[in-house]
Amino acid sequence: MSIRWSTSSLLAGLLVLGGSTLAAQDSTATPGSSCLQPDAAMAKRGQSLWSSRGCAGCHSIGQGKRSGPDLVGVTELRDLGWLRRWMKNPTVMFETDSLAKALLAQYNNTRMPNLRLKDDEVEALLHYIAQESRKVGGGAGGEGKCAE
Repeated sequence: MSIRWSTSSLLAGLLVLGGSTLAAQDSTATPGSSCLQPDAAMAKRGQSLWSSRGCAGCHSIGQGKRSGPDLVGVTELRDLGWLRRWMKNPTVMFETDSLAKALLAQYNNTRMPNLRLKDDEVEALLHYIAQESRKVGGGAGGEGKCAE
């Protein structure tokens, strides 16, 4: 039970980050200021991690909220540094970050677990999310806020 909850909660936390209703509360995010241009090889690795870590248990990319936020366009809505910190250690973010606290409240106190992702795994997941966001029109090249 805890393994399923943990892997699915990671994505829940990321989806929470995609909540556009809280975008204005994130003082570190400037839409379009930190756009990620997805790399196909990184995105392929990210897709594998998305599956193996159970991200889809809590998150979608362009298919609506689940127990966590829909992550479509999150790499454009949030500062990439903030996303990296979140994915590396959501536990600390829940304790110290006002946006993380607001997202926790928005998603009925569903906590994204700390999956102890390595830096390269975080990057691969971000590239996958950015790539998939583009496919559904929620990223650069679609309806996103990043300029090519």
